Amino acid sequence: MKKLFFLFFLFICLHQVTAQQTEIKRYYGVRNGDVEIMSSWAQMRNGYSHKVFMVNVPSTAYYYINTLGNRGNGDKVLVTVNAIQQGIIYPEKAGWQWLGKNFTAIKLSAGKNEISFTDGTVAVPMIEELYLTVSNPWSRSSNSPEDQFLQKIKKLEQQPPAVFKSAQEVGDLTEKVLPNPQGNYANAIDTQFTYSHFSTIYLAVGSHTFTTSGSTINRTLTVFNPTNYTYSWSNVNGGPGGESGLYLYVGLAGYYNIMLRPVTDGQTGITNIIYNGSTLVPNAVIGGRRIQMSSLKGGPMNFFTAKLTGTGADTRMIATRFASSSVRGYNDDYYGGGGNWAWGLCSRIKKDFSGADSVQFAYVCAYSPTSTGICDIYAGGGNSNLPVLEPSNFPQLTTDDAIKSAEGSSYNCIAWSGGITTDWVWPPSSLSTYNCTSANYLQCFDNFYSNNPVRYPGAWNYTRTGATVSNAIVDLWKTATAYTHASVTKPGNNHPHGYDWESKPGGLDRTFHPRNALTNPSWYGSVSNYYKPTGTFARVAGAMESFSTDADAVKAGLAIFDKAVLTATAENKLARLLQNTDPGFVRQFNELYLEWDKTKAANASLSDPSMYCKNKAYENMEALTKKNPLAGLVVVMDKFVTQKDHFIGDLLVLLSKEKYGKLLEEVKADRLTKPNDDQGRFRIHGDHDNGVLYIEKILKELEEVKVAQQEIEIISIQVAPNPATDWFTIRIKLAETATVGIKATAAQSRAMKTILSEKELPMGTHSYSLNAKGFASGNGDIITVQVMINGQLKTTKVLVTK
Repeated sequence: MKKLFFLFFLFICLHQVTAQQTEIKRYYGVRNGDVEIMSSWAQMRNGYSHKVFMVNVPSTAYYYINTLGNRGNGDKVLVTVNAIQQGIIYPEKAGWQWLGKNFTAIKLSAGKNEISFTDGTVAVPMIEELYLTVSNPWSRSSNSPEDQFLQKIKKLEQQPPAVFKSAQEVGDLTEKVLPNPQGNYANAIDTQFTYSHFSTIYLAVGSHTFTTSGSTINRTLTVFNPTNYTYSWSNVNGGPGGESGLYLYVGLAGYYNIMLRPVTDGQTGITNIIYNGSTLVPNAVIGGRRIQMSSLKGGPMNFFTAKLTGTGADTRMIATRFASSSVRGYNDDYYGGGGNWAWGLCSRIKKDFSGADSVQFAYVCAYSPTSTGICDIYAGGGNSNLPVLEPSNFPQLTTDDAIKSAEGSSYNCIAWSGGITTDWVWPPSSLSTYNCTSANYLQCFDNFYSNNPVRYPGAWNYTRTGATVSNAIVDLWKTATAYTHASVTKPGNNHPHGYDWESKPGGLDRTFHPRNALTNPSWYGSVSNYYKPTGTFARVAGAMESFSTDADAVKAGLAIFDKAVLTATAENKLARLLQNTDPGFVRQFNELYLEWDKTKAANASLSDPSMYCKNKAYENMEALTKKNPLAGLVVVMDKFVTQKDHFIGDLLVLLSKEKYGKLLEEVKADRLTKPNDDQGRFRIHGDHDNGVLYIEKILKELEEVKVAQQEIEIISIQVAPNPATDWFTIRIKLAETATVGIKATAAQSRAMKTILSEKELPMGTHSYSLNAKGFASGNGDIITVQVMINGQLKTTKVLVTK
């Protein structure tokens, strides 16, 4: 029999034809024994599956083969090197074991060598770890990760079947969920991930049966095509005796993955996988970790692992609709997505999960049975709009690297980096409590991050002292002339912050991104300063613990959102002032304001309000208010309060600081001297709140008189001929753009006619004609012509003769 077996496999190796290949697994600097493992894959050759390794050999020599594998009784595995048959590995028992003790050393040449394993079936042999050494490997230390794994398998084998451990009994559940306020993803941080069975088999079109037997825990058996999730099946207890059972008709031939998951998250156990009535995998391990989103979600989403640590840390990941349902997304190592971030051995699923592909769960396990480690798991984040809306501003940020962590909202980058999710904060702003009197704006940011004054009870304290590129949690960005942005990384304010760093760019999506991907000298500039946490927090209003956000402090009853609104008296006064302001001025201001409002979209990623005021549209609006400062102040206060337009705050300060600037300082001083409300709760407020209270004080002092109307120069209004017998013409010459309306009234006939409905006319001469016949009395009449220009009425009369 051995001779026939040898000849059969020799025939296979001499007639190798590639039919189908799985995705290549790439390793990064992995040295197993005396060689470097470069890559591995599964390949169909002449109707049989092969597990192939590409190794880099340092020097030509004879090497012993030593593999960690899972084999059945009587299995024989043929070994080929560079397409030349070398011999057969004989397992000593069924299940996990070291293979190769019976194998003599083989000669390998320096450089790349391809080593292949096959057992003459369609299933890819479970040869999971390959070691090549120039000395006999069986004298190695028995405390290697591989031997520790085999010891764990022995313990699992000794566990009686159907004795299901609870999650609490597992004892290795180290994951924690960090708050991600307003976030669109779920997370499990610092999670220990374990191995779970994952193998590959080639399935032809037709019927196939997969079941389990001898399970020690309740498990989910899954079979899926990694390139077409239409062919994906899962089952928990549909087989004999409550075991798993899949009875499939496969309509697409190709390589399929077989995997196991525990029904109860965190459990570990073993089972046997049966294929078409025969044992395919004995003592298959059940393990891994599960993460759940709050509900089913669809659309473009990202699932990924990050920050891997540990021995050979390497993950696999799937996304599913339900906890034990079939696969809707899968990844081992993420690469080739077009981004700049090196994911390495981390997993990432980026896919549109619309319709029937909507999902709620993610599952993570170790790639290798011997790998151990800790990772962060993220589920459900969308694709950020940052590089789509402003590609020229962020040329180094690819769409692949930009992952949405929350929708665009009313807080900005500085606020988010300091744990604030309810307001827009820019410390150098004149309206900000953190504003500095000196031109050293860096001190303003120091004030904010060091809680001077307090952001909210329990807010983290940060310092620039001792902060470096290596230990920073907050990065402050700057161009050559101005500060622009702040980004934050794990564990800033006890938030996850993604695979590297996170930003809230102005009003756009909160975004995960590579640390320096937002660099652009003409937009954000680059990172200029670093802040690190001091390990302390703001202890005010009874706060004895830190809080992740201002909202958490409010929820704990230690603070309130002290949102400023005008008193009824002030609100009514502002309404009267606006009503008494020249309608022509208001109309012209609103037109300029709308033009300026359109420019905000181009600046949407900026957090500094003054940056929204550096364009021609703003300059036009500012120039108009300077012609009539009192009327300008009234309309600007109205926009700031009623439309909550924080960006017009710079114009508010410009128009008011000379006469009312002291009132703004009073507002800030009041906030500092009275930090708590009557119930002792800290009053959380932002820059805009200061602006509203400032307007309240201005309105108290502002004398309520009719605001002077804007006078427009009218060069002339002429009517000719006068007297007229039939047609006459009205000519209006304007020195600048104005809103004009013309009406005519006949004294005798009492007829009235609108010659021109009110509309904006440009600077220059405009002519309008009227036929007096049939309008004026036939016996002669006087027609009064009324011309309304920017709310100013001009009247002239025309004598009509027979």
